[in-house]
Amino acid sequence: MNFEHLNPNMEELAQQLERDDQYRVLRAVPEPYCMMPGSGSPPEGICIAIVDTETTGLAHDADTIIELAIMLVFVGDDGEVTGHFGPFSWLQDPQRILDPRITLITGLASQHLTGQKIDDEFACGLLERADLIVAQNARFDAGFIERRYPQLAGRAWACSCNELDWLMLGYEGRSQQHLLAQAGWFSSAHRAAADVWSLFWLLTQRQRDPRGGVERTHLARLIEAARTTTVMIQAERAPYSAKDMLKARGYSWNPDARFWQRELVQGKVEHEQAWFYRCGLPTPTLRTITATERHR
Repeated sequence: MNFEHLNPNMEELAQQLERDDQYRVLRAVPEPYCMMPGSGSPPEGICIAIVDTETTGLAHDADTIIELAIMLVFVGDDGEVTGHFGPFSWLQDPQRILDPRITLITGLASQHLTGQKIDDEFACGLLERADLIVAQNARFDAGFIERRYPQLAGRAWACSCNELDWLMLGYEGRSQQHLLAQAGWFSSAHRAAADVWSLFWLLTQRQRDPRGGVERTHLARLIEAARTTTVMIQAERAPYSAKDMLKARGYSWNPDARFWQRELVQGKVEHEQAWFYRCGLPTPTLRTITATERHR
């Protein structure tokens, strides 16, 4: 862990507390900083954009972005971060009065947003530069990003909430602040730029794989997960009476298509098809999923 930004005298006391099982210590995430190679040129490897949006509500087709934050992270072939800069953030006037609940969540009120506008050319340029776009709730953010920037439709996304097996890594829950706290850090702000930076900090924490092997960052695990082709098992013709059985097995209801579905790695598909046969269920439909379809 990187403790260079912390007061060394207080850090010594913190380490003393940590040696006592009666205490847990949380350290503040450092202020954002840039790290790029000496020349300032983007290093070789994959470019990742970490994004966060604050919006007027949850509906992609009716609500709008009121704050957008983006940072770029460069990762080498070994999964190690070789450079990063940002986050950049912008406010956007929604041309409407905000719901008071949105103000409570984001800290943004109508007076903060009046006359504000996202630099769309710069923001879209950053996202177009990325090979992979990462968000804590990719399905939510992708919907708003692609509505505002239709030219980005079909880009590869990764979800740090759902594509990492946090439970197997020893974490409870999936909210970003709770995960960060379990890694030993805290960030009190809930603005888009602060959320992007704290997600970057969380993803760059190092941990050994649950079943042994090398120690690596959560970001390296997320890139690996995003690159993995999976299969969506779609119980399109399953009877209504099978809903409890499907739900118990991990299937979720697709309200748009109106059937139960579950995403699995390729190696588990035959086993799942055999389960359908044993249960007397109609043969499921299979749909291949990659990072360009996974969060739509």
